[in-house]
Amino acid sequence: MKIRFGRSAFVIVLCIVLGILLALQMKGLNRKSVTRDSLQELQNSVIEYQKKNQDLDRRNNQLHDYIRTLENELSGSETGVLAKIIEEKEQYAVFAGLRKVENDGVIISLTSNAPARMRDSVLRQFVNELASLGAQAVSINGERKVATTEIRANDDQIIINGVRFDRNDTFEIRAIVNPDSIDEYIIPYLENVRGVILKELEGENWTITIKHEKKLVIPALREDRIAYQNDLLVPVE
Repeated sequence: MKIRFGRSAFVIVLCIVLGILLALQMKGLNRKSVTRDSLQELQNSVIEYQKKNQDLDRRNNQLHDYIRTLENELSGSETGVLAKIIEEKEQYAVFAGLRKVENDGVIISLTSNAPARMRDSVLRQFVNELASLGAQAVSINGERKVATTEIRANDDQIIINGVRFDRNDTFEIRAIVNPDSIDEYIIPYLENVRGVILKELEGENWTITIKHEKKLVIPALREDRIAYQNDLLVPVE
């Protein structure tokens, strides 16, 4: 009985030892495998970053060469050509109302008190008078006046560049005009126009004020406005 028990214990101990040895061996193999895999991933990452860095360096050199070429064109013997094209393009953009501008000018504020409502004809009359006075930029309620701008009434609204304004609101016309003649000629002229309009609107409660504004800012025509669209225009060769 004792011999059988001793043999069983020996077998159990032997199995335990073998199991421990096997576990240790598997752990060592897994560690080597993980280390090998991690090292390979690290090497791949280094190679990838080196390639990206080379691509960035190449792109940076290309941009640097391009900038140098432009600088040479601007400072070389052909300065006039490129510089003049850029200058003329900017002048056309300003003329077309695509740039925000600033200078001395006048502000005309118009309010029609109930039951009267704003009239598109009154707005157009002031805008036309400003044009005759040489106004180089005009806006109505922040909407830049350009060649294709419409000013019209529709029920309870005034529509300017496709934007709707309540006819009971105050309307503000801004215009950049010759600074040298604002106080001596332009404002007195507009005051006469104001008097004529108020006489025509006799019986209605209107308030119209005109003032000289220093450093008057007029916004550019926004690209989402209907007056900006030109996708239907096909140049003729």
